[in-house]
Amino acid sequence: MAAARGGVSSARGGATSMRGPMDLFVRRPETTIVRNKREKLRQQNIKEACNKEAVRRVHQYIARWFYQAGIPLNPVKLKSFQEMLCAVGSFGPNLPAPNYHTLRLLNEELEYTKGLLNGRKEQ
Repeated sequence: MAAARGGVSSARGGATSMRGPMDLFVRRPETTIVRNKREKLRQQNIKEACNKEAVRRVHQYIARWFYQAGIPLNPVKLKSFQEMLCAVGSFGPNLPAPNYHTLRLLNEELEYTKGLLNGRKEQ
């Protein structure tokens, strides 16, 4: 009779439990925890909430630079891209733009990249 009214039998002893209208709005804690980990929910900080227009404008400048340089958008997914943005942001507005020769003469980065390639060749 309970099954006919929408009851669900539990795995513990065949006892039935009734589901009410509030069950549609309540989730099991395990399901909620897994979903929250998947979505990585976080609260906005005050700067993000107040500066949405400024963030949109900066993203527009970054996108414009990618389009003008003819660079595909895939590098945005790299960890080094995020590290670069954090470094530029932490330096502040007075960071001088690197010139062509400064970027070409970074021997440290060249050695780092060669080390990465040597590690790949050994595998």
